[in-house]
Amino acid sequence: MGLADFIKNRIQVAPNCLMLPLLHLNKLGDKVYGHKAVAFKHSIPDLDPDKMLVDMANYAIAHVPYYRNRYKDSVIKSVDDFKSTFGFLDKAEVMSHFDDFISDEADKIPHVTLSTSGTSGQPLRLLMPADRYVTEMSFLGRFMESCGWDYGIKASIRRKQLPDKRDFMVNPVTKEIIFDGYRTDRDYIGKMYKLIKKHGVKTLYGYASSVTQILHLMVDNGFDVSFLKRVILTSEPVTKAQYSFIEDRLGLKVIAYYGHTEKLILIGLYDRDTLAIEPGYGYTEIIGEDGNEVAAGEEGELVGSTFYNRVMPLLRYRTGDYTRPTGRKITVDGIEKPLVAYISGRRDKSIIYRHDGTHTVATAFEIHDERQMSFEAIQYVQDKLGYMRVLVVKGSNYNPDDEAFMIKHYGKAMLGEEYVTIEYVDKLITQPNGKTLTIINNTL
Repeated sequence: MGLADFIKNRIQVAPNCLMLPLLHLNKLGDKVYGHKAVAFKHSIPDLDPDKMLVDMANYAIAHVPYYRNRYKDSVIKSVDDFKSTFGFLDKAEVMSHFDDFISDEADKIPHVTLSTSGTSGQPLRLLMPADRYVTEMSFLGRFMESCGWDYGIKASIRRKQLPDKRDFMVNPVTKEIIFDGYRTDRDYIGKMYKLIKKHGVKTLYGYASSVTQILHLMVDNGFDVSFLKRVILTSEPVTKAQYSFIEDRLGLKVIAYYGHTEKLILIGLYDRDTLAIEPGYGYTEIIGEDGNEVAAGEEGELVGSTFYNRVMPLLRYRTGDYTRPTGRKITVDGIEKPLVAYISGRRDKSIIYRHDGTHTVATAFEIHDERQMSFEAIQYVQDKLGYMRVLVVKGSNYNPDDEAFMIKHYGKAMLGEEYVTIEYVDKLITQPNGKTLTIINNTL
């Protein structure tokens, strides 16, 4: 049993009243993940990503049947060798050759079995090193520290359903009070508010949609949230409307990052306009339709290769997510990090078809800062090619004139106002894993 599984089992049964004091006793900060994690974290600025990629490629050829069968006798000496030798992978290829991706040294390496969320279809099963938290939390810790994270107590809201008669659970190791993200009644929001204020919580953590909804409910119910300092948002893109509400209206710092279960790519959002690739986390490529890296300003698919998973290494794995490199870099703690303009979720599930047969993505629908809209959340749904439903959760200051603006705005993106309908809902549609997608296309 790994550390995460042990903690999970303990918090399922431990009484909340006994666990809450442990939150305040835990003063370990990043040391909570052990000396190996602390040592690795300090080594990150000295990592050589090119050497790590070459080492992993040669390891895969020597020890992983899938790569050995295809690239036998190949010796990788450089990144160029790697790119000219290794082909691309996708989820279907891994699933159809699952056993061949497992290293012949897997039995010597403690590991666990995980799976992707399945948002894009059938979940992908993966084998991961049991000590994956050493690298994962080291990279995340450095990133969040640079954005002002102080290892304080977090209120976790990730659409987790808690057991009956549980209003919350406590994880004293990760310093989290875990709430039920599916409960949004006023009584529950009041209990949540009192608990986090009593225990000096300054950070909310969870899906962007969940955290934004809770903050809206607190404000709409007259709760003063000025004691909060920041939100840490994961797994969903952060929209301009969410930024405007959280940062501009409430004055909270937004910390967000792009990652995935395969743990191949990490991209940190340092501010709303600065998305930076973490080069030591894994090897990141941005590939066009021709299989070559795109130029600055062009859109391409994110392709990742692991540096750390020797149990089941995925190399040149196509994520299905898209971005556009800017050609610029920033330097953080002595590490040069390439910048990208945005992250667009799985293209096969996150496009809307217009009436002329062309398609567009969520960025085409964004309402920019020149008009402040009084809504809590928006979602785009396509049930019929060429037509789009816009689901809107109204805010307390919603103006009836906003509907006319939205019809005109979205009508322009869809090539005609007659192809757009506005529907007011109490909450957006969530996926089985609890995530809320910006676009739901039921025609694909």
